[in-house]
Amino acid sequence: MKLRTSFGVVGNDKILPFGYRGLLDGEGVYGFDDILVNGAAIGRAANPDLKWETTQQTNIGLDLSLFDAVDISTNYFIKDTRDLLFQPPAPAILGTYGAAGQPPIINGGDVRNTGVEFEIDYGKKLSSGFQFNVGYNVTYLKNEVLSVPDGLDFQNGAGFGVGGAIATRLEPGFPIGYFIGYETDGIFQSQEEINAAAEQRNAQPGDLKFIDQNGDDVIDFGGDTDKTQIGSPLPDFTMGLNLSASFKGFDLSANLFAALGQEIIRNYERQQPFANQLSYVLDRWTQPGSTNEVPRVTTGLSQNTVFSDFFVEDGSFARLRNLQLGYTFPEKWTEPAKISNFRIYLSANNLLTITKYMGFDPDVGSPSPFAAGIDNGIYPQARVIMGGVSLNF
Repeated sequence: MKLRTSFGVVGNDKILPFGYRGLLDGEGVYGFDDILVNGAAIGRAANPDLKWETTQQTNIGLDLSLFDAVDISTNYFIKDTRDLLFQPPAPAILGTYGAAGQPPIINGGDVRNTGVEFEIDYGKKLSSGFQFNVGYNVTYLKNEVLSVPDGLDFQNGAGFGVGGAIATRLEPGFPIGYFIGYETDGIFQSQEEINAAAEQRNAQPGDLKFIDQNGDDVIDFGGDTDKTQIGSPLPDFTMGLNLSASFKGFDLSANLFAALGQEIIRNYERQQPFANQLSYVLDRWTQPGSTNEVPRVTTGLSQNTVFSDFFVEDGSFARLRNLQLGYTFPEKWTEPAKISNFRIYLSANNLLTITKYMGFDPDVGSPSPFAAGIDNGIYPQARVIMGGVSLNF
């Protein structure tokens, strides 16, 4: 048994060199004497106050070995990231919305991750020659924003739809990049229900019914008073399972991964003529009592396309990432041909995914903490089945 602890501070340099400087690497078109002339424009805006991002981490762990077969490792960690580096959305008046334009890189606040990691491995070799190993790991994570730049209550993140409202935020007391939008309460079935509910602009039977969060009897579509937290892109638990076994030349290995508790935004749907739709739209509202889940389909005036929990789904999934079966021929068969090792194998990647998510792939990733959990219609990870031969002479 070994008790261990560690503490350290590291910096993050994962931005372009001289990120504090403004660049004229944008593309601009100017008019001189009624003639259009190509020239330079602001590319990335300057930020002379830019500082290093630093991460301070404390770990306390315990390692335990039992019976020469079981290895257990646990770890509790606190990870504080200070002066988080990112590029936030910027107003067009800044002048960086031209071709090749970029908002400035800023220090956006402080974030804390706390969690527990647990790992157990069991391996055994039997007298018959059968050998196997099982490894399981699970991590629980809690993420919280501690602060944002001075003078701000929050920092806006990524948007929803084409030129739509902000859907994610960096705000103290919440997970980084949490989803903020409208909470729904079913579908309006009749005009009487609309008249009895909080005032909702352009509402018709078959439309989504939004919850009046501030109790003023009016749904505010121009501000934040009726918006609330409707999801987080961060999983509560991630876990993995590794299996391996061998017997008389045969070998088998498998790797499974699961992420539980995160949400995903369906940001690829468009209520426009000739736009493709997922099959759930076939169960849309058509008449009173037909459904209380999927609104009517229309390209007319409606609030059904504003960002709400209707577009947020449980993104939990489990995936068989790799499965491989192989056979190594005995040396007495291969030695006459001067071959020291001859193995054939069949392998499959992404063979099986278990999820309730309706989109193409629940494993949505992003280099930006603000865009995590936003599915813009990414190309799904392919299922790959392949075979091979390995020879050593």
